Amino acid sequence: MELFDRITDKNLLIRRITIAACRVVEETTVKQKKHENTQLDFFTDYKALEQARAREERMLKRENKAQKAIIGIKKKYGKNSIIKGINLEEGSTAIQRNGQIGGHKA
Repeated sequence: MELFDRITDKNLLIRRITIAACRVVEETTVKQKKHENTQLDFFTDYKALEQARAREERMLKRENKAQKAIIGIKKKYGKNSIIKGINLEEGSTAIQRNGQIGGHKA
């Protein structure tokens, strides 16, 4: 804050602030935190916020299980075992591309 106060001109407005994300890691390598540091205020309903977080966590777990099931089925029965409905439309090439290696017929 001292550096910011020394460099910036108090009479000018701030037009842009840049934020960078460094040392990004995979979700599986992060340990689950039970207690987070949170800035509290009087205007936030923390009970509703906690319920929303719990709901979101349940949905993420459900989505993870579904994705793992889809991957398992595709590994066992092939890439064309589960496809999107749009891939059955006329002119779609997804099913044909799934049978190719590197975009070429094998």
